[in-house]
Amino acid sequence: IVAYAGASGAWSHLAGQRHFSARGAEVEFRPFESFRDTMEAVKNGGAHFGMIPIENSTAGSVNENYDLLAQMDLALVGEEIQPVDNCLMAVEDVPLDRIRRILSHPQAIAQCSTFLSGLLHARVEAFANTALAARKVRDDQDLAQAAIGSEEAAKIWGLQVIARGVNDQRANFTRFVVVGPHHLPCDMRIACKTSLIFVTRHEQGALVACLNVLANRGLNLTKLESRPRPGAPWEYVFYVDFEGNLKAPDVESALKELTAHVISLKVLGCYPIRTARRPPSTVLE
Repeated sequence: IVAYAGASGAWSHLAGQRHFSARGAEVEFRPFESFRDTMEAVKNGGAHFGMIPIENSTAGSVNENYDLLAQMDLALVGEEIQPVDNCLMAVEDVPLDRIRRILSHPQAIAQCSTFLSGLLHARVEAFANTALAARKVRDDQDLAQAAIGSEEAAKIWGLQVIARGVNDQRANFTRFVVVGPHHLPCDMRIACKTSLIFVTRHEQGALVACLNVLANRGLNLTKLESRPRPGAPWEYVFYVDFEGNLKAPDVESALKELTAHVISLKVLGCYPIRTARRPPSTVLE
């Protein structure tokens, strides 16, 4: 059972299908109302895994999910790179100038800001999820209302695509992480990524010292994100991804040395690296 936020046709749903299609096992995809509900389902045993978007190549990080990862006792056990080609969908194939209201998730809205700025008569509203927005447009049957999401969502919810490729950038990808209830070993023979959360000491050069621990061992940093530390104004929690396996000697020694430079350190997980695939030729043309 794989949990995801939204409804059928959501990008999380499509990323889950993409990731688990090669497993050779029967998979049930189960929708939940929110990212928090998705993670809690995994934590409480309602699902084996959850698909969580963490960053987009156009709109940046999904901060809500970084904060949730810090709060919940879950492990990262995989990642998936999902090409995202957003489209505008409505009940019927109506002209764009007839659309007065557009619904979508804030991340999708941010990915399509240039296109949306050209629709002068349309009001753009944030919605919980792209597929849920599509479902609402289907339910309301309002010809002046549209949603932004995947073409698969349009098919599932019986809507017409009235504009394709509405992303600001044609090469648009979202990185998803797979969360599980506990850590899984990562084979030493394959390329792996390790994710950490740590809080530095509140002193000059603290973050640089931590990053140098990784650099001095040749560990390639692939992500650095900071988030406010709850209950401590102007202090931050840092999220770091680097290439390397937890079992490797250089990673083991790096983590041991890091503990001398931080207040707290948590390993989120070690998992196979998913190389970004080239987007379909229709996106590049």
